[in-house]
Amino acid sequence: MQVEGIPDGLEVIAYREARYEEAYLDVHGRVCRWTLHGESDGKYLIVQKTEKPKLYRPFANAEEFKPHRDRWVRFSQSGVLYRITEYSDTGIAIGSEAPWDYDAAFASLVFDDGSPFGVEVA
Repeated sequence: MQVEGIPDGLEVIAYREARYEEAYLDVHGRVCRWTLHGESDGKYLIVQKTEKPKLYRPFANAEEFKPHRDRWVRFSQSGVLYRITEYSDTGIAIGSEAPWDYDAAFASLVFDDGSPFGVEVA
């Protein structure tokens, strides 16, 4: 849960006594770590770092795809792995199937490690 006044990159997970090694907000709004064994006497907002999911977009051209040309791919709902047999500025081919443009491939394929078939963006 994101609460107004909570520093960016943190989220509130509870309002209760702080426990050993937990991050909490002190009365001045500073992030602290509870270092005593056992629980605190008072209640605090307990916080944790938020994990921002990585964002991806389709490959734009052959040059962007080139570093990935030797990786295996699979359909996102399948475990069968395939090799990319051709690639160009407009898309890829898998075996004798009709070519896929990069947008369609991004929507349907993932790399063998489960990562999206595209370029990570900030």
